Amino acid sequence: MYEAVERSDFRERAESQSDARVQVSAAVLGREETTAVFGIDLYKQGIQPVWMEIRNSTNSLARYAVVSTDRYYFSPLEVAYKNRGGYSDEGRSEMEERFNKLAMPRYVDPGESRSGFVFTHIAAGAKGFNVDVFGSGAPSSFTFLLRVPGFVPDYANFDAASIYSAEELTAYDDEQVVDALRAMPCCSTDQSGDTAGEPVNIMLVGSGPELLKALLRSGWIETSAKEAAEQQPQFLFGRMQDAIFRYKSSAGDSLYEIRFWLAPMLYGQDRVWLGQIKHFYVLGGSLRRFDPDVDSARNFAMQKFLYGQALQSIGWLAGKAVVPAESFLERLINTPYFTDGYRLVLWLSAEPLSVANIDVKDWDLPPRWGL
Repeated sequence: MYEAVERSDFRERAESQSDARVQVSAAVLGREETTAVFGIDLYKQGIQPVWMEIRNSTNSLARYAVVSTDRYYFSPLEVAYKNRGGYSDEGRSEMEERFNKLAMPRYVDPGESRSGFVFTHIAAGAKGFNVDVFGSGAPSSFTFLLRVPGFVPDYANFDAASIYSAEELTAYDDEQVVDALRAMPCCSTDQSGDTAGEPVNIMLVGSGPELLKALLRSGWIETSAKEAAEQQPQFLFGRMQDAIFRYKSSAGDSLYEIRFWLAPMLYGQDRVWLGQIKHFYVLGGSLRRFDPDVDSARNFAMQKFLYGQALQSIGWLAGKAVVPAESFLERLINTPYFTDGYRLVLWLSAEPLSVANIDVKDWDLPPRWGL
């Protein structure tokens, strides 16, 4: 059995965006809601329904591009086919009819509103997606960032306003900020502060919500509070990381991880976050091995943000602590990583930006670019 869509709670929490032509409302269904609406646990098959309503205020036909929301979305009949087991021919036919009926239509007539579900791939935590609607004139494009019910991220209890007092925060202008960033700690530590950890090799500038949207649009995913508690903590500024984000390869054999700490500094009105990005080889599905080339992980992160159209500005800072590859190879056991010591400073954008318009700061030359 299943409940009527009209009585479902997700419609009440739907968020809306609009322009002069189109209004779009959307909500992501949690696992329990999905089972209640469809009578099937679609999450078990990696399917996450997104409810959507599009109002067309123009005098011409509007077309919704489903691929804008999920490039590899599941069609209604595909979802029904995945759940065909155990049903009679009549039951399968009814299921196909129901999924087709509940799917989001691709066309919305002038002055009309249409609603339905898009069957997307699962994203735990906050789900970021686009909705592109085409009609006469320029297309309407909206970017949503919606919380998925039932998921608690590791930063759920993080409160940026309470981390530092007003006296602990220092504001820097354009002339002061480079030296201030250079003076930031080079590495994390253990809880005692006596043993150095991996290098701090990336810095982000911006507000928390803005950075979250940019991270999610670039393919990084949140870490649940439960999973983060099982990880070995790293410490900076006397506390463990404020948040962990990850990127997993589609083949499941590679994992990148960024840990962030809010720094006690302001650059204009923006906050500054120190980050530590690492790469792991995934062996046999669960065994992880740390990749000692931390510079490769840093450069990978830049490319992810670049092609995610999330980069506003880039700056490079030559570091003080350098562990060359030759030293690493000579002292394999005592040196867990090697690095050129450069740190990458990124200004991220919540809205998509063209790669051609990225501002490159006139700071240090990027590594090896001067050769």
